[in-house]
Amino acid sequence: MTERRHWAPVKRIKEAAEEMKGLIRTRYPDAKFILSRAADDRHIWHLWTVVDIEDPEEVNDLIRDRELDMQIEEHIPLYVIPTRGTDSVIRHMPAPVKRTG
Repeated sequence: MTERRHWAPVKRIKEAAEEMKGLIRTRYPDAKFILSRAADDRHIWHLWTVVDIEDPEEVNDLIRDRELDMQIEEHIPLYVIPTRGTDSVIRHMPAPVKRTG
C-alpha cells in the first residue's frame, strides 16, 4: 500500500517562500530569488537563491531548521537552493512560476 501525501496548497507554498526570503534577507539583503516547481516532481518546489558570497552553504546554515520544520511538520515541499553568482546566473535559472489555464 502506498502512502498518500497531502501537500500544502500553492498559496501556502508561496507564503512559505516569502518567509524564507525574509529570513535570508536578514543576512543577505541583496539576495535574488526565483520560485519554481521541480522539473521531475510537480509537488516539489525550489526557491533558487542567488547570493554574492564565497560559500552559498552559509544560506543553508541560516534556514536549515525552518526548512526542515516546513517539510516535516507542515508538509510544505519547499527546498532552498543557494547559488553563488550575479545577475548573469539568474538568466540561466528556471522561469518563475506563472498561472496558466
